[in-house]
Amino acid sequence: MRIAAILLAVLLALVAALTAVDGFLGDALAAKKIRLAQTSTVTNCMMTCNAQAANCVTTCLIPGTPPTGAATATSNANLNTSCQLSCTTQQIACHTVCARTSPSP
Repeated sequence: MRIAAILLAVLLALVAALTAVDGFLGDALAAKKIRLAQTSTVTNCMMTCNAQAANCVTTCLIPGTPPTGAATATSNANLNTSCQLSCTTQQIACHTVCARTSPSP
């Protein structure tokens, strides 16, 4: 009786596994119907936004004050937070414009 219960459990697990694989394969076969949301045009547009944002953020650096009695004459730069926020806002707006050019089904 115990062996029959074990065999039944294994059989049910096998059926569940095959059903899951069939569902997965069915999804994979349907993949040729799915259109990609991104194109190289959209990717290039977003990369341009990222480059512009990077250039913008570099203008937000404020030289720090030299430390007293240190071995170096310079210190770490400080970041102007409002400037960085402005750069990030511009980047998001730019990404939004790029995303709107993406093909939609």
